[in-house]
Amino acid sequence: MKCPVCGSQNFFLKDPADEYETYEFRLEKDQPVFTAEPQEVLPETETYCNRCSWKGAFKLLK
Repeated sequence: MKCPVCGSQNFFLKDPADEYETYEFRLEKDQPVFTAEPQEVLPETETYCNRCSWKGAFKLLK
């Protein structure tokens, strides 16, 4: 799995309660591996690419 625009495997999630709080992760074997505290990632979770401006549901990563 990777970003459909740039091919990056580095992403982040935003905290729904605080949009300035983010959780970075890298995809390893199609699974998110967080740099800090693990977060729940569902297919519908809004995901942001760390390299380009792509954002979308986790399930859209290919």
